[in-house]
Amino acid sequence: MPAAPAQAGTAHTTTAQVVAAPVVSEIPPGAGHGRPVGATVVDLGARGYQEREFLMSGRADTFQKVGVWTSGGQWGARATGTVQDYTTRLLVERPADPARFNGTVVVEWLNVSFGVDIGVEWSQSYEHFTRAGYAYVGVTAQKVGADKLRSLDPARYGQVSLASDALSYSIFAQAAEAVRADAAALLGTDGPVKVLAAGHSQSAGRLATFTNAIQPIVPAYDGILIHGRGAGAAPIGEGVIALPLTARIRTDSAVPVFQIESETDVRTFADARQADSARVRTWEVAGTSHADAYGLAQYNAQNARDRAINDGRPISCDRPVNAMTWRYASNAAYHHLDRWVRGLGAPPSGPPISLLLGSIRRDVDGNALGGVRLPDLDAPLAAYAPTNSGGEVTGACLLLGATTPLSSARIRQLYPTQQDYVTTFTRAADRALAAGHLLPADHAEAVARARTTPLP
Repeated sequence: MPAAPAQAGTAHTTTAQVVAAPVVSEIPPGAGHGRPVGATVVDLGARGYQEREFLMSGRADTFQKVGVWTSGGQWGARATGTVQDYTTRLLVERPADPARFNGTVVVEWLNVSFGVDIGVEWSQSYEHFTRAGYAYVGVTAQKVGADKLRSLDPARYGQVSLASDALSYSIFAQAAEAVRADAAALLGTDGPVKVLAAGHSQSAGRLATFTNAIQPIVPAYDGILIHGRGAGAAPIGEGVIALPLTARIRTDSAVPVFQIESETDVRTFADARQADSARVRTWEVAGTSHADAYGLAQYNAQNARDRAINDGRPISCDRPVNAMTWRYASNAAYHHLDRWVRGLGAPPSGPPISLLLGSIRRDVDGNALGGVRLPDLDAPLAAYAPTNSGGEVTGACLLLGATTPLSSARIRQLYPTQQDYVTTFTRAADRALAAGHLLPADHAEAVARARTTPLP
């Protein structure tokens, strides 16, 4: 098995107890309802990809704090010596032709904020992943996700069992171990060159703790992408465990860490802002919300099929959901992180979103100032807000943001002719491309879209 990345030693840190490698077995495609819960709605065949699902079984460690945890993130931890049996699932999206695999696997800590596994990172960046030849593994790392799988399809997931979230850090580390050791089964090809960790929202908070406390003693991943977290982090075990209110990412990390934040996140994340360093980068993407229309379209389609949330009814809000193209920034972030872990240079920096007394500063149209700027924001046809209201699913619309079209008069003031709009948009896309915040393929897609977008 290829060696996992080395991690620099720090004070108050001890080596974790060695546990046996996990065992991976494929779930028969026709088991239970005949499909994975959370199966992608993407046409994988058209992209030369295939979806497979596996059980991963083993014994997971639990961990405890060592010393005082401060806001700087240099957190000591050790294994408690208490291990528990577990069985969980891995949802894999991989190139059908092994020759297309680019050598990098993205392992996502599936989000369980709404009581069921949601692959946010796959939903945002599947176009980039499938264009570039990544493999993707979604991990059911937490008890609520495991319990939901069993309730939705007991015939398929009857063996899935996680005793508590205290096991989640060890399980997530073991997923990386399984990807390396069982590549032939999981990936259908030779072992990966690099393995990246990723997680969004609630999972991002757990990844912050994983990065600061667990990765130093269980060096599982080559790089980490933390998407949409607040200023704090998640507990390391069960019960009430005191944590700093502000948790920055440790700057002595042995592996690169990339944080990407939306406008919704910045309101709570601001206290944890930190300067870019040799191992930590942060982008704050103006105009974006914690979740958006692009992802919601996929979640609603999955939910209509799986009936996992709100009895399968779509999530709707009082106003149209935020339609800013977050996926462009997400795609660029993965591209740069992959290069970074391969020693090909750190990602470009991005300016922070502009705040005044804790509030986001806005232009005359209501759009945010500062931050990483995508062409749809710098050549706007709408105002993009970080929150919304209404809806049947508690809290969802607060995270989905809103889109308010600009008036016809304002649009004509900004762009007297259709060509003026295309020219302005193309220049904005060129700036984002030059800054490294937009990939060439997304630049081409965006400009082509602008050319066919009629003005009111």
